[in-house]
Amino acid sequence: MALTGQAFLALWNDIARSREPEYDQWHTLEHVPERVAVTGFKGARRYVNRSRQIHRYFTLYDVDSPATFDSEEYLDLLEHPTPWSASMRPDFSNFLRSICTVVTTRGTGIGAATAILCVPPETSEAALSAVLDEAADFPGVNAVHLGRTATVASVVPFAKPPPESAPLRPFDRIALIEALDRAAAAHALTEAKRRLNLSALPADFGADVYDLAFVFPGADPGESRRHRRPGWDSAG
Repeated sequence: MALTGQAFLALWNDIARSREPEYDQWHTLEHVPERVAVTGFKGARRYVNRSRQIHRYFTLYDVDSPATFDSEEYLDLLEHPTPWSASMRPDFSNFLRSICTVVTTRGTGIGAATAILCVPPETSEAALSAVLDEAADFPGVNAVHLGRTATVASVVPFAKPPPESAPLRPFDRIALIEALDRAAAAHALTEAKRRLNLSALPADFGADVYDLAFVFPGADPGESRRHRRPGWDSAG
């Protein structure tokens, strides 16, 4: 389905392998719900590709605008983490976050897998637009989104950045092609790269397929309100 906000946050990271099961629990039960409880957040999805050695996790946050990440509520979460969140931070690595303004978004439902293509700055806007229009009609594709990077930061906004930042490459747009399964997403990615003369791109964080693992808030919008911090609504 189409994204509902005017911006999104694309976020890649790793966690110590020994803590991956706990990370999945924490991210599902605490981290994502408290983020989406912030005013301006529309929803979130966690993806994973466990065949990758680095950048195994990808999270997509749908938000009203880039200004959402400057709000007092969001900064409160960053500056005053819960005990569980604080305990997770030392084991993060390879953190990359990119705030994007939405260029185009359309589709039906949420796919089981998403092809991510971080587009090099030299790629023509017209060519990219044409290819994404074509990709929307590829077999098994249910949604297509494109964002233009507003902010790219290779370090997490914690007091102590995570270690072992993986090699990155320049990009100024992020294309997301959702599909019914991994095979359809992989086919869409291969075709998009070929048509954009990007076949030589390595299968890095920005040219690979990730599987959907979690969606929040789901069918009940009120679920996010239940995770708001005490005091956030005291003025109202």
